[in-house]
Amino acid sequence: MINYSDYTIIENEHLYGPGKRLLIFLQGCSLHCKGCINKHLWDFGCGKNATADEILSICKDNAVEGVTLHGGEPLDQANGLLEIVILLKRHGFTVILFTGYNKKELRGRQLSVWKMADLIISGRFMEEKKNLYMQFRGSTNQKIITHKGPYKGYKPTDGKTVAIFTLNEDGHFTIRGFHSEEIEELKQSIVRK
Repeated sequence: MINYSDYTIIENEHLYGPGKRLLIFLQGCSLHCKGCINKHLWDFGCGKNATADEILSICKDNAVEGVTLHGGEPLDQANGLLEIVILLKRHGFTVILFTGYNKKELRGRQLSVWKMADLIISGRFMEEKKNLYMQFRGSTNQKIITHKGPYKGYKPTDGKTVAIFTLNEDGHFTIRGFHSEEIEELKQSIVRK
């Protein structure tokens, strides 16, 4: 079982990976990177719970290519996440992992989840190395790692920035993606209206 803040079905390769994907924002992060745009995901245990079977059902019902694990810090929930990743892989779904950890820091279940992921975005966000014009990564120290499988040799498309704006029926406004100055100005103009 994992604890998550939110999930959505999305098709935006520049931000979250190839194809139609289940994007899950896991709740809780022990890393607390300076300048993090997801500070609301730092606290543990205040999200919703989901089992491996529930995640699999969402994937099947929405005919997704795979799952993108975002956070918070997904590997801080490696105990529950490993069961989910095993089940997803057994059913042919791809897994993309966004983590602030580097491989050398990992042991046990964290390392097992890492090894099963098809594509990994690895490394802590570093505000002093911020670059919003790279695919998947927010700072230049972060790496894209591929394993054998459908994304082996994946080439990122750098040079642009992307954000997804969402306004729900309750009037709640969110931005997913990179928060450049232009995006923040646009956000402020929308919020004022």
